[in-house]
Amino acid sequence: MTPRTRRAASLLVPVAFGLGACDGSDVRVEGPNVVLISIDTLRADHLGCYGYERDTSPIIDAIAAEGVLFEQHITSAPWTLPAHAALFTSVPDSVHGVVDPINTRLSEAYQTLPESFQDAGYRTAGFFAGPYLHPAFGLGQGFDRYVDCVQVVADEDLDGSNAWSMTKPVMRASHHGVTNDKVYGRWKEFFDEAAPGAADGAPFFAFVHLWDVHFDFTPPAPYDTMFDPDYEGRVTGRDFFYDASINAAMDERDKQHIVALYDGEIRWTDVVVGRIRDDLAAAGLLENTILVLTSDHGTELFDHGGKGHRSTLYEEQIHIPLIVHWPGRVVAGRHSGVTRMIDVGPTLLELADLPSRTTSMGRSLAGITRGEAAAGDAPPAVSELISVGQNLRSVRTAQDKIVHDATSQIFRWFDLVGDPREDAPMRLGDDERSRGLLSLYGEVQAELRGGVEGRPGQVERPEIPAAVQRSLQANGYVGDGADEER
Repeated sequence: MTPRTRRAASLLVPVAFGLGACDGSDVRVEGPNVVLISIDTLRADHLGCYGYERDTSPIIDAIAAEGVLFEQHITSAPWTLPAHAALFTSVPDSVHGVVDPINTRLSEAYQTLPESFQDAGYRTAGFFAGPYLHPAFGLGQGFDRYVDCVQVVADEDLDGSNAWSMTKPVMRASHHGVTNDKVYGRWKEFFDEAAPGAADGAPFFAFVHLWDVHFDFTPPAPYDTMFDPDYEGRVTGRDFFYDASINAAMDERDKQHIVALYDGEIRWTDVVVGRIRDDLAAAGLLENTILVLTSDHGTELFDHGGKGHRSTLYEEQIHIPLIVHWPGRVVAGRHSGVTRMIDVGPTLLELADLPSRTTSMGRSLAGITRGEAAAGDAPPAVSELISVGQNLRSVRTAQDKIVHDATSQIFRWFDLVGDPREDAPMRLGDDERSRGLLSLYGEVQAELRGGVEGRPGQVERPEIPAAVQRSLQANGYVGDGADEER
């Protein structure tokens, strides 16, 4: 079976794992296990290890203390679909092209991060609870098993345009309930199968997508009252987006409660991260596992007068955590430079001693995790929002952020050192600093054009084979705008 055939087959049914390569050969594979955890909608500044005052993340903080924390890690997009496409391909959103859910699907010509591990003989598995991770969008490539952990829409309601993902009933239903337990349960089933083989030298790559931090903000007890036990108001956190009374003009006490509920979701998710870490430790695999914690995007909690995400490129939506943990192999510490979503894949491949991908536009951070000085200046981080009527691009350095609105052709500049909350946007002028920033933006534009011209395949229209419909259950997600959720 060729790699391409194997990748396509991986979408259809879960397969049994053996001690060897995925094509059925007897070749033994050696290397570290990799567990990549993506916590949906987790903004970096609400974690203790990133300076938050509440005790939202004791387990994540402990993992960070033993690993490498990247202080200025920036996502490619303020919403799930393009951000995960960038995570898996290591190219920016306008290059991979999956910037809107309708009529787009990631090209199979890309060798994704899971495919790189699969082709190296790793057993690969993914577990997701957010609808934009559905294989209809092309993100199941490279997984031997790819498990949708929450059913929101019936298979027969799927359609080839992916319009199902934007219907209001699906949007609302996908945000109700608790999903972390379900994701963890499917991870544990896989891990109990994989752990004995991993101990004998048959490594695995696992992607775990945890959804509960995403609104609605309805954490289970005791996390629902943990950070605001005295609240007696009416706000519950349910229907966060659709409830018009939840807005920046609401009573300050109610806004504080919304933030407390969001923090409760983080603390609840922190517990689940701890379970995964404890599974690895109990099986004696922690020291031979690269454990990565990150997010796809953040969310606004009235910071700039709005709520949710997929609406702006302010820091609350694009500044996300990145923590790399590998006992004895990474040097614990913090890296203050700018890093990007597209850097995660190259980093994991180098740490696992696997070849890089020719289409990657990211750079490896493996040297930094080993305590080496960063090679050269950090490239700027590019974030894009090309959806729901928006056409925004930001270019962010450690000191500055330029935001370009392609519709109005307006540039805004933020001095992130003097104005870290981005309260005072400035216009670029004819001074030396402005000219330098515009020159940097031009360089980024040229790099993106080159990436588009050199990409291995065009954006594909989605198709949902009957086998996928039968074997994988779908979720709904959100858009943004007057009638859309984020």
